[in-house]
Amino acid sequence: MKADGTPSPDAERAALARAKDPEWLAGFLLRRCREMDFLAAGICDARPLEQAGEHLEAWLEGGLHGSMLWMARTRKQRPDPKAFFPEAQSILVVADNYYRDDEPLERPPDQAGISLYARGRDYHKVLRKKLHRLLKELQALNPAIKGRVCVDSFPLMEKPLAQKAGLGWIGKHTNLIIKGKGSYFFLGEILLSVALPPSQPLTAEYCGTCTRCMEACPTNALEVPYQLDARRCISYLTIEHDGAIAADLSSDMGNWVFGCDICQMVCPWNRFSQPASEADYRNRIPDAFYQLEQLARMSQETFDRVFQGTPVRRAGYHNFMRNVAIARKNARRSLKPAPQFGQTE
Repeated sequence: MKADGTPSPDAERAALARAKDPEWLAGFLLRRCREMDFLAAGICDARPLEQAGEHLEAWLEGGLHGSMLWMARTRKQRPDPKAFFPEAQSILVVADNYYRDDEPLERPPDQAGISLYARGRDYHKVLRKKLHRLLKELQALNPAIKGRVCVDSFPLMEKPLAQKAGLGWIGKHTNLIIKGKGSYFFLGEILLSVALPPSQPLTAEYCGTCTRCMEACPTNALEVPYQLDARRCISYLTIEHDGAIAADLSSDMGNWVFGCDICQMVCPWNRFSQPASEADYRNRIPDAFYQLEQLARMSQETFDRVFQGTPVRRAGYHNFMRNVAIARKNARRSLKPAPQFGQTE
């Protein structure tokens, strides 16, 4: 260090050499992820995910993706991270906790069921901002490194990448589970143009003989373990599906109007979930707007105002109101008094 506080030439050369060392860069990224309070982080290479690609192809061929036609259109690119960032050599994968224990996961029949993740600020914006900050820090150390931040923003098989990076395993409900931490988290990635030493991939899975998620799914979207039939999934029906919902499915949707947390609520691994530190993931929806009767009177303008900045707006006003109508019908049925002795329904 010089007398004026600036680094000496020798110190600058040492810092530059360090910033070119893959081992040091990997250690820097993983340390910063811990400091930024990510739930978990790992590194993997950017080679194509051959086995995951085969599973995707079989899933699509079976039509289990429903009306999500974009998944079929990008079926060749999805297993290959380089399809959208040809310079990719390594991938940093992070998990960002959104669990909160200060509000109910499940609400009574006369209130709207909204997935826990969707009650806070849109995670795309929150997590993307954090990863961009981390990428800028890395590039300040080594400007030659190129990178691309991904938060569910283009076709990338995030869960197989997370498994490859050693974060966790894909459970029977098809969500990623981190041992000792659960599954209430978002995934994000930074594709990097530098080859970094990978983390140890997770080759084991710890669901064992447990089938709670499969048994709890009211619409039987998990008849086959590790395979989701999106056409029957409440999250798909309330968010992605346009138009009417078949009566045999809608009658089993309960009070869910956006997403569904049932398979996570019953998962034993989620008993280890701890409250998230990220303030942006806290509930932003006023209490009154969990009441189904209140939602039934909601205008387009009120919908846009109440759910501004949350993932709920993804459903769109008309599909959301369809979901509310279904939930109210189910609530009336579930709240209907049981017949008294000697009476008929």
